[in-house]
Amino acid sequence: MKLETKVGLFFTGAIVLVGVLIFRTEKLEFGGKRNQSERLTFFDQVAGLNLQSAVRIAGVKVGDVRTITLENGKARVLVGISNDVPIYADATMSLGSIGILGEKFVDLDPGHSAKGPFPLDKPVPSKAGVSLDNLMETLSEIGKNVKGVTQALNESIGGEQGRQKLDEIVDNIRVLTAEFRSMAQENHGAINNTMANVEALSTDLREKLPKLALQFETVGKNLNAILEENRPELKAVVGDVRKLAQSFQGTADNLKTLTDRINKGEGTIGKLLNDESTVKKINDAVDNVNNLLGGFGKMDFRLDMSAAQWDKRKDSRVGLGLEIAPRPDYWYALSFASTPDGKINQSTSTVTQLDANGQPVTVLSNNKYVTTDQAFTVSAQFAKRLGPAVFSAGIVESKGGAGLEFRTLNDDLRFGALAYDFTKRDDKPNPRYRFTTSYQFWKGAYVQAGVQDIGNKDLRTVFFGGGLRWKDDDLKKMIGLAGVGK
Repeated sequence: MKLETKVGLFFTGAIVLVGVLIFRTEKLEFGGKRNQSERLTFFDQVAGLNLQSAVRIAGVKVGDVRTITLENGKARVLVGISNDVPIYADATMSLGSIGILGEKFVDLDPGHSAKGPFPLDKPVPSKAGVSLDNLMETLSEIGKNVKGVTQALNESIGGEQGRQKLDEIVDNIRVLTAEFRSMAQENHGAINNTMANVEALSTDLREKLPKLALQFETVGKNLNAILEENRPELKAVVGDVRKLAQSFQGTADNLKTLTDRINKGEGTIGKLLNDESTVKKINDAVDNVNNLLGGFGKMDFRLDMSAAQWDKRKDSRVGLGLEIAPRPDYWYALSFASTPDGKINQSTSTVTQLDANGQPVTVLSNNKYVTTDQAFTVSAQFAKRLGPAVFSAGIVESKGGAGLEFRTLNDDLRFGALAYDFTKRDDKPNPRYRFTTSYQFWKGAYVQAGVQDIGNKDLRTVFFGGGLRWKDDDLKKMIGLAGVGK
């Protein structure tokens, strides 16, 4: 091969190598623009960003910067992005850098596919990224703050006065530590005794806790056995309580309606309780006559109007009571009430039957059946009060009887027991007992609940209801006027 040919090949290879290095250095690609689409964005500042700077997604290069121009005070940046990279409607661009002093690039967030493709003629939104300039600005602000703190400390503790303050602080710390040391030495014995007591207590607990755990386990087993044995009775009691609560809810609603009407002044009782002018006029007219009665004016008349639902027979008991109290510690009680007591009837009849041989035989047939009669009863009793207890005796629902009642909370809460009708019959082998609880909650209105006929299974029932109690001075005055008329 001739020398001229070798020299020509050498220079041709050198030129090709230089071209490759130029393309690599300038980041040029063959056919790149044909495989890219152009996107436009705007930045407030692009210091350090150059032409041919990379466009990256998650650090991977997907394009480059084509042009950088100024438009309306902002940097207008046109980038080329590979057509293989989809850009969606929520895409954004920001400036990033490789390391602290590395080259800058455009960081592209392509968005989410659910938002749909980004329009080609619309600029991609940009956001500010973290740059060295921002970092330096932040450090400058921190330096200013530190300078302000040090200046304040210098003004506070600088100079002779500051040194005196520091000396005082050190002296106070020295005195405080000395007092702590002295306190610890003085109470060393007490602290040792406390630690010894704690150690003894932990030893006792370590020995007794297993025994206590065994006892608790035994108690739990016994409780489980009791619950298993009495499960049917407990279910029955829970069912009765549930029925009582449901019935009580209906009664409470009725009482609320009644009290609302009374509170609005509807009806006689409502006007009596709410129309102050009417009550004042009546009192003014009658007081003049009442003053002539002397001792009769000290007597109290208390009325009690009640109603209760008897759960077992699905019927109600309505009553009206009057208490005449010459003194606060004793009174006479008179009441009228309807009571739906059940009654067991038994009848005997003769029936002709055939025996084993086919011969007619006359036998007795006993028929037993229960009827419910709505009876009207009268009660008249004498009551004596000793502290919270009230003893009563006399006629109870047309039968002899006696009772005991405990009153508290200014007589608003009452617990009473009543026994009457001590005769024995087939339908009632035991005396009749009634336990009643009542609570007065608003202007004489009260609710009540209890159990009737504890000792007689066929007549036993729970009841619930309510009523009104009030002191009627007008009735006392009317009786006084009747006495004067005679």
